[in-house]
Amino acid sequence: MTGANLTDDTLNMVLEGAVLTFADRRVDDPTWAQVETVSASGIHFWLDVVGADPEDVAHLTDLFDLHPEVMSDTTKFGQRSRVAEYEGYVLVVVYGANPAIESELVELHTYVLPTGVLTVRQVPFAPLDDVHDVPPARLTGQHVTVPALLTRILSTMVASFSDALDVVDDELERIETDILDAPQKAHMERLIKDVRPRISAMRRAVEPIRALVGISRFVVSDALPEMGDDMRRHLRDLATDLAYVGDQLESERDRLAAVMDVYMNELSNRMNETNIRQNAIMKQVAVVSTIFLPLTFITGYFGQNFAWMTDNLIDNRVAWLLLGVGLYVVVVTVSLGVIRQRRWFTD
Repeated sequence: MTGANLTDDTLNMVLEGAVLTFADRRVDDPTWAQVETVSASGIHFWLDVVGADPEDVAHLTDLFDLHPEVMSDTTKFGQRSRVAEYEGYVLVVVYGANPAIESELVELHTYVLPTGVLTVRQVPFAPLDDVHDVPPARLTGQHVTVPALLTRILSTMVASFSDALDVVDDELERIETDILDAPQKAHMERLIKDVRPRISAMRRAVEPIRALVGISRFVVSDALPEMGDDMRRHLRDLATDLAYVGDQLESERDRLAAVMDVYMNELSNRMNETNIRQNAIMKQVAVVSTIFLPLTFITGYFGQNFAWMTDNLIDNRVAWLLLGVGLYVVVVTVSLGVIRQRRWFTD
């Protein structure tokens, strides 16, 4: 951590987007010289870097004597949650979640050093930014250990999932209520395109680090022996937070499945109601057809104007009353009787 590879010009440059907290002080946009002085002093510190470019990462690698692999790790985000042990420090990759369902998860690379913590991220993250408002003495003061600082940082990232899941829960409740009123295709699209990927992404981020917390107690303790018991105690607290978030994730996952089932059931019920209405309409059409079909046949038959028919029936008033009126009455009466016997009006 001597910073021997940094030139004088570099030491005078500002590390933009970074916050350096040490002892009871906090410095926004510190110079490389300030970072080197603090890291070499042996006092506890936290250097939080936002939006570091490859050149900044190279300077950090030289300043803190990090493994060259760090450059590729920290310039290529999109890694899985993991804990990696190197000589003299440990890398912890964790994620945080902004409340909005459409937002991307925030990836944080945390380097646990013997006397401090270095965090690198691409974008601002409100929950972690708010930690900088805490009095510096409570973060890096004389009686605050590195494990305590690390746990505060990791717990802040983990707690953000709980807040984001509350938003997911509210969204599922809103969608469920809307579905019960009137299921629409937009509801299922929202569930499939937005809510389900959100829950899946958070689950992929939380589950690995949840499984690794127990391992990391020993990884960090072995890599940095002076942190032993203190690290184990603080990571136990983090494990409790992760267990809660994990249970909440499973609950929201089940809730999502339940809401999708509600949508399918409501859609099925609406289709059944539509089918019932269509069947009723078809029954009405069938009743009308049953009455008018024989009438149409009779009308067509007697409308053929055969010579015998025109000579003997048309001029016969009795035949006209029997065939023109009586036959129609009989047919209608018989049709209504058949319909009533088959209970088409009541079923």
